[in-house]
Amino acid sequence: MDSATGRPNPTPPPSPGAPQTAGAPDPVVPPAEPPRRRLRNYLLDGALQLRLASYLLAVAVALSSGLGWLLWTAYRETSRVVALGDPLAGESLAQALAAEDRGRIGLVAVVLAAALPCLLVAAVVVTHRIAGPALVLSRACRDVAAGRLAPIRPLRARDLLVDLADDVGAMIDSLRDREARERDELARAAACLRDPAAAPEARAAAAAALDALAAEKDARLES
Repeated sequence: MDSATGRPNPTPPPSPGAPQTAGAPDPVVPPAEPPRRRLRNYLLDGALQLRLASYLLAVAVALSSGLGWLLWTAYRETSRVVALGDPLAGESLAQALAAEDRGRIGLVAVVLAAALPCLLVAAVVVTHRIAGPALVLSRACRDVAAGRLAPIRPLRARDLLVDLADDVGAMIDSLRDREARERDELARAAACLRDPAAAPEARAAAAAALDALAAEKDARLES
């Protein structure tokens, strides 16, 4: 308190480098925004996905062309029938109907041309559910070829090829179990053969276990 004025002294603001007191509230940290999905994130295997998308687009273009031709033929025949039903109008009616038919076909062409990019994006998104599992399976096969028997990464709920991924995962689990069993047998046999106090029967059993393991591997290689 100031002795001259009788008023309490104002509390000075804390310096930037001063530590906060125990009663001061913690600064509120805004939650991190989830990462946004971009279109390029869906292109896990661009060659495969774009090839499948091109197949879908080729089928869509062929069907659209066929349907457009049938629609154009139907419009043209209808215009001819209408023109024949009103002979007084003559050539002017036929030209007006032909212009209307061209306008309709042009509108249909514009709608189909606008639908093709949407179909391409949808095809990329759908093939992403195939390319993702295919990439996971490819990595798992490369790991097995390199001698790494890590469990396969689980797929997402909407992915395709789930049954194939389950079969590959079961194969890797079986290989891991067999490698663990053979590792234990080799460790026991090596420990027995290194022990100078081991009985001759124990050494013979260890050698027989090694021979059986070698025969089992030969049978798998010859099958």
